[in-house]
Amino acid sequence: MPATLLPQNDRHRPAPVVAVVGAGGFLGTRVMRALSGAGVEALAFTSAAPAVHGTRLDPALHHCDMVFYLASRITPAIAQREPERAVQEVTSFRTFLDALRENPRRPVVTLTASGGTVYDPGCEPPYDEHSPEGPSNAYGRAKLEQEKALAAASDWLAPAVLRLSNVYGPGQHTTAGYGVIGYWMRALLAGEKLRILGDGGSSRDYVHVDDAANALLAVVGRADALRAADRPTVLNIGAGEPTSLDDLHKHLEATVGRPVPVEREPARPFDRRDVWLDIGRAAEVLGWRPEIGLAEGLADTWRYHLSQERRPNGR
Repeated sequence: MPATLLPQNDRHRPAPVVAVVGAGGFLGTRVMRALSGAGVEALAFTSAAPAVHGTRLDPALHHCDMVFYLASRITPAIAQREPERAVQEVTSFRTFLDALRENPRRPVVTLTASGGTVYDPGCEPPYDEHSPEGPSNAYGRAKLEQEKALAAASDWLAPAVLRLSNVYGPGQHTTAGYGVIGYWMRALLAGEKLRILGDGGSSRDYVHVDDAANALLAVVGRADALRAADRPTVLNIGAGEPTSLDDLHKHLEATVGRPVPVEREPARPFDRRDVWLDIGRAAEVLGWRPEIGLAEGLADTWRYHLSQERRPNGR
């Protein structure tokens, strides 16, 4: 990425004020690193330093030109098991959007949404941004409700939505429900068998966290175009190709250099069969494409887990 994201003839313009809500999370930490590496200063908001106090916006957000909203406390399993938490996720986002009325700059607000759960499973993938929507679980419904809330706030902000596929990489939670790659690597280090849900033929679109962070970074350089758009900008962000669970297992065996035993269990009723995304529009609008292939990304993630395991105090 370039040291600055301003075009050559715009270098006299002041740098945008960027805020990251959810800066302490898996993706948020990588976004903060990407912004810093590009010379973009960003305000970090976390659960310990929230963006909204009650219903009042943190004063620093009054002056932001761009906001990345990455905060989330649910997974598909959590949303299905505790639907009230999915409702709270949407309510918290609406409270945040209402508080942003205090910002007079009409900031570009980018929501990270779900490319894996908002599209109608009755349609064949790959899904592009015009594919029919039809969430089949509580998680997808909550994410689509957030998108609709963002679009409804267009009078006082410029909405952008990045529908992420299955993001993985160093720093991801390794407990069940937060992504199969991190969960499998934790199981490997613990000497456990890997669990494959269903017949192993179901496919997902795995995108490395650094590629996802660079997609958000690319938004900074397109802020003027996004603000001028006459409708919310919605973009798919993924690898753009499917990988079945059985193929992922083979990739992981190649990564660790040995056979890895598995045990098979029935698929969960709320899981989708096949999901992958058409990412062509992100290339057109943001000039972004993923750069980290699955083999490279798995090796990077495995090195991270090994380094964590070797630390004197463990994790």
